[in-house]
Amino acid sequence: MRTIALIVFAIVAIPSILIYPRVSGIANENWSNLQRARERHFVNVTAASWIYPFLRRQAHRMQEAELPNEWRSVSFQHGPCLHSHMDQLPVGKYSYAIEQACLRLDEIQMKYAADCATTADCNIREEAVLDLQVVLDRLRVAFSDANLAPLTSDDHGQVRD
Repeated sequence: MRTIALIVFAIVAIPSILIYPRVSGIANENWSNLQRARERHFVNVTAASWIYPFLRRQAHRMQEAELPNEWRSVSFQHGPCLHSHMDQLPVGKYSYAIEQACLRLDEIQMKYAADCATTADCNIREEAVLDLQVVLDRLRVAFSDANLAPLTSDDHGQVRD
């Protein structure tokens, strides 16, 4: 019985000894990759870096609104324009531009709410589209030197801002 146990032990031990260095090397490499991923420090994203593109996207969405949920998808008194978010902004032209854009977008949204009151469709006036474009232009001018990510182009190669 001892002989059989020694033979079985040898049969299991020899391949294990041969395979162990490779398996342990891969396991150590994967473990260190996991530890590096846990320790990775991400850039502290400021409110200005996400509020600006968000407001820009919402204003474009309002300009092209065909349904009420596209016109009123965001409250510009709450959500991104909440006072606690505004307090995170560094004092200066960026915070001023975002605060003014929030106020103006809220005014526009309320002023033309009747144009988008039915559940079937929205009939957004050209005046509303132009008012939204003024807000977008002011934001673009304020953030022109902010070195944010480059603007993306649509399917036709047109730059969207």
